[in-house]
Amino acid sequence: MTWPPSASSQILFGRARWTPDGRRIAFIGANAEGRSGVYLQDFVPGRDTSATRRPVAGFAPDVLTESLGVSPDGKSLVVSTLQEYSSLTLAEGLTGLEPPRR
Repeated sequence: MTWPPSASSQILFGRARWTPDGRRIAFIGANAEGRSGVYLQDFVPGRDTSATRRPVAGFAPDVLTESLGVSPDGKSLVVSTLQEYSSLTLAEGLTGLEPPRR
């Protein structure tokens, strides 16, 4: 395991929301390039509707789609994304700091 864990390992693919009419489901998945985004797919009990799956938001190369919400009227989709940054900062010349006592 790498440390720290990659943000992409923390994304919950399959996180889903029903559309208000209950006829479709919006969910987070990865495309062929491994980019995360929101798909919309018809839902018909007992039938394979995978051919109706279509990407609707996200799939940017520099962000991870983390969560989603569908408005009550079904006209808006809210997508939250996660950007991963790593940095190290060195602070020199600080006053008022004492070394730890033993």
